[in-house]
Amino acid sequence: MAEAGAFPRRHARTRGFTLGRPRGFAVGADGARVAFLRSTAGDDPVNRLWVLDLAGGGERLVADPAALLADPGEQPAAELARRERARERAGGIVAFGADRDLTVAAFALAGRLFVADLAGPPAVREVATGGVLDPRVDPTGRRVAWVADGAVHVAALAAGPATSSLLVGEDDPEVTWGLAEFVAAEEMGRSRGFWWAPDGERLAVARVDTRAVQPRNATRPGSSSSPGCRPGSTAAW
Repeated sequence: MAEAGAFPRRHARTRGFTLGRPRGFAVGADGARVAFLRSTAGDDPVNRLWVLDLAGGGERLVADPAALLADPGEQPAAELARRERARERAGGIVAFGADRDLTVAAFALAGRLFVADLAGPPAVREVATGGVLDPRVDPTGRRVAWVADGAVHVAALAAGPATSSLLVGEDDPEVTWGLAEFVAAEEMGRSRGFWWAPDGERLAVARVDTRAVQPRNATRPGSSSSPGCRPGSTAAW
């Protein structure tokens, strides 16, 4: 007979039986590799980046957060909001962006941007720091773009130190570039705010201006009032 209360405890410990299960699959255009995320066990919440070589090389660990960051630090507020809207329950590497042939991938950890080689021996390098969100490699694998402080940045991925540049942004905190606004992310299922052209030469970037949006009080159970919240904020509703 099963132990009383075993299912609720297992459900909580495994976060809905999702930990340790492969997820976030990406298949290279040439069919040589598959990249995916997975933690090491059903009670391990930290995802790693893995690659499966379909020509018989087996699977290999590409990026382990514990090996990259001695102190994970805190996630940027915008990343916490993004994860909440995506109903993300795991930690570590929860998303990555790769090129068409799956030779290079980019991901963010604690607001820092890392790029990993997927085709050769495991090699990961840090490209940028400072509130990095949603990094995505262009389809040709030559550049990586990401959002930080409501602006879009780009860096070349050629050999040697990467030099980043600001592509587009504004000083007004009510105007953001490259991010999905609250309504798009929460109600429309759109989590992205910029897209690479197939040739990697151009970007389509969403610009969101919330200056005309008026604050409205949101009812909170157990409270007679709650602070005004503008859509897109990270305040609790």
